[in-house]
Order: sequence, then C-alpha cells, then structure tokens
Amino acid sequence: MQSKFKEKRAFFDYRLFFTMLVLMAISTVMVYSASVWNGGDYANTSFFEKQLMFDAMAIVLFLFAAHVNHEVFRGPIFRLMLYVVTWGMLMATLFSEPLNGARAWLNFGIFLIQPIELCKFVLVIGLANYFDQKYKGQMNGVIGIVHHFIHSQIAPSSWFRKFLLSIADWLLIPMLVLLAPYAIVIRMQPDDGGLFILLLITVMIWFAVGLPKGYIALAFVFGPMIGLYAWSNFSTNQMERIQAIFNPFLDAEGKGYQLINSVISIAHGGIFGVGLGNSFQKYGYLPEPETDYIMSIISEELGFVGVFVVLGLLFFLMFQGARIAYQSASIYSSMVAIGISSIIFIQTCINISAMSGLFPGTGVTLPFISYGGSSLLVMSTMLGVVANISMQNKHRIAYHKEVQEARNMSATSSLPKGGASVD
Repeated sequence: MQSKFKEKRAFFDYRLFFTMLVLMAISTVMVYSASVWNGGDYANTSFFEKQLMFDAMAIVLFLFAAHVNHEVFRGPIFRLMLYVVTWGMLMATLFSEPLNGARAWLNFGIFLIQPIELCKFVLVIGLANYFDQKYKGQMNGVIGIVHHFIHSQIAPSSWFRKFLLSIADWLLIPMLVLLAPYAIVIRMQPDDGGLFILLLITVMIWFAVGLPKGYIALAFVFGPMIGLYAWSNFSTNQMERIQAIFNPFLDAEGKGYQLINSVISIAHGGIFGVGLGNSFQKYGYLPEPETDYIMSIISEELGFVGVFVVLGLLFFLMFQGARIAYQSASIYSSMVAIGISSIIFIQTCINISAMSGLFPGTGVTLPFISYGGSSLLVMSTMLGVVANISMQNKHRIAYHKEVQEARNMSATSSLPKGGASVD
C-alpha cells in the first residue's frame, strides 16, 4: 500500500498542480479586490468567501481525477450516461429564470450551475473515443450503431460512395451524434458564446487527429458561406454587440458601456498598474468586474506585468497539455489532453479578446481566474484528467526505461570476460 502511494507520488504531475494553485491564488485575491464594492455594499466579502469554498472543492476534484484512470470514460454505458445527464441538464435550463438574457443556468439555491461547462468535457471525451475507435476499426455505443448503419446502407462500390462514407466518418457522424443534440438546446437558451466554443473544440480535435487535407481546403470554401448564413440570422441584440466592438461610443450607455470601461481600466493600469486594491473602475463603472472582465481589473491594478504573468501561467498549462498529448500512447489519451488544452486556449483567447474589444462580449470566463463555481470546478476536474494521463505516460516511460536497462545489463553480463565474443 505504501509502495503504491510512493509510486503515485513519484509520477504525480506537480507542474500542473502547482500552476493551477498559483492561478487560483491570484484569482481569489483579485476576486476579493474586484468585488469589494458590490452595488454600494463596501467591504463585501461574499464573493471572496464563496471563491474560497470553490477553491477547496476544486483542489479535491483535481486530486480525485488525477488518481482515477481516465480510461473509465471509455465505457459505452458510462459515456451514454454522461451525455444523457448533461443533455438533460441543458434541457432543464430552458425552464429556468433568464440571467443576462439567456436561460443557461440551473439554480440550486446555494449556487448556480452552468451545464455547458460539463458539456465541453463530455464532448471532448466523446470525440476522443470516436476517433480512437475509428482508427482501430472497432466501434461501440450509440455512435457505433450510427456508424454501422451508414456503412451498411452505402456500399463503397465507387469513388463517390467512398467519398460520402469518408465525409460521414470524419464530419457528419461526430457532428450529428455528439455536437448537434447539444447545439440545438444551446441555441434555444440562447448561449451563442458557449455554442461557438463547442464548435471550436470540435475543429481543434479534427485538426489534431489528422483531418484529411482535402477537407481543410473545403473548409476555406464553405467556411465563408456558413459565416454569411450565420451573419444573416443574427438577432438585433447580437448585431448591436458586434457593432459595439467597432465603435462602442455609438451606444456608450448600452452595448458599448462595458467595453469602454474595460478599455479605460487597461489604459489606466499601464505597465505596472495602480496597485493591488486601487482600481477605480470597480466602483460601479465596470459591471460585474469579478467575472468575465476580471482581467480588466488585473490590468488596472497589476498592469501589463500582472496580465503577462496570468497569461504566461495559462499558456504554460496549454503547453504542458500539448506535451502530455504528444507523449500519450493512444489516440484517445492524446485527444483528451488536446481537447482539454484547447478549451483553456479557446476560452482564454475569447475572454482576452472581449475585454480588449477584439471580440463581442459573450460571457466566456477566463479559466481558473474568473469568479464562479461551474467553470472552476469543471476546469480543475479536466486538468486532473490531464494529470492522470501524464502520470500514466511517466509510468510507461519509466517501465520501458527499466526494461531497456535490464536488457542492456543482461546483454553485458552474457559477454565473456574481456568484453568480446570468441569463436
């Protein structure tokens, strides 16, 4: 028992764990600073106290996920159960009270849960498992049934039919079975920012798993067409938010208000910031500064240096995830690590772009930094899964190294004295 604990401790990924802890520490301090004035309630500590609770839960979830074999998610019944539960949670949001114009939250009294955070993880697991099975030629679960049905109906008797089957395998099946059921409900909420992230996760995994070059060329053809179709179907509210990033002063008291005050925060901070706790914008000028626009407060109080440190830590997590994916022995493990790293990358880019006026505000949180339980708890669990993959990689590499050393010693000891063979 003790030797097994020592073995796990030896292979534990301390870099992921301590990087997460540093990010959470920065987050907790900045959540307290950003929320200290809440609607006129000065010295407010409610957000700070809840964030401490979320931090403790996040650490427990990370350690638990790191020590549970990530292969457990490969079971077809378990995968189906996860998908049905998360889809059901999404459906339940349609009957909840709207928050910021969208029914994307479930209210459990003590805290709110945003089901799409769980959906991101389940989508990554589903896509990783599908493409792993695709390469092995062994399909199971609901997606396997759909795959077998399509292949039984379309015989590869001509190049065109083979092309159709290829498109079905690479694009249609994962989109129809894994993405579309989520997308339909999310569009009804509506949470376009969340849907956009799910689409980007799918695209990132396509590229990582080796999407044929011909399909990449087709994306450049159909991508603009899809973009034009989406543009023509944007609501008035969405169009106003897009227009606000080009000229926020057209609606300075409405859609452009948050962006204007965010940019003021960034400009006020300069290189080194005005000092921890000394932000001016958090006093009622920047709405909800502890959530989506917390980086604006970091920029104002800690300056470019503070922003650089936070982004450096986040990109270190992404780099570590990519390295762990590269070392993985299976497509499944590799794509899980890539998918989770992609979520951190995508959300970081969107959040930073929104606060600086390069992208419309979509309510996307900054991983491990923004206030909130749903994002932090799911992110820490997913990072724990990456840590488990890392532990298995280290164990495998160490085992092969020991085997190789044993073989070398065996070969050396079998040689006659003098180090050379004789006839």
